[in-house]
Amino acid sequence: MLAFLFAFGAVTVLGVAWSLVDDSDSSMNIMANIVVTLFLLGWGPLLFLYDWYFLGHGGATLGKMLLGIRVVDARTGGRPSQRQAVRRAALFGLPQTIPVLGNLLVLIESLLAHTDPWTRAPHDRRVGTLVVRVHR
Repeated sequence: MLAFLFAFGAVTVLGVAWSLVDDSDSSMNIMANIVVTLFLLGWGPLLFLYDWYFLGHGGATLGKMLLGIRVVDARTGGRPSQRQAVRRAALFGLPQTIPVLGNLLVLIESLLAHTDPWTRAPHDRRVGTLVVRVHR
């Protein structure tokens, strides 16, 4: 949910910034086209980039940081590799490109996490990552 709000906020900020630069009606049309395109295609590509960037650079998205959790390599306990970050982001974010069905897949993945002894979702098991609490 936080990723969705972040992505929506980023698109809104970019749209407002663009409209300040170009005050014609075409800038509002551009913003409307961006929002409609993201709605129809889903937020998958934005979620992919968001997850990949934050997991690849620190092991945690903004939402995970707020909750005091992060993603680690299941074997080493260290920060996930770039390859793991890309694969995890792709397996989690890109299915959400499919309207409705993508959200259903995420729900199913969340429920399947409870079948794993470490409570890992299928995308974590496949990539070799684990979500852990950060001790402060």
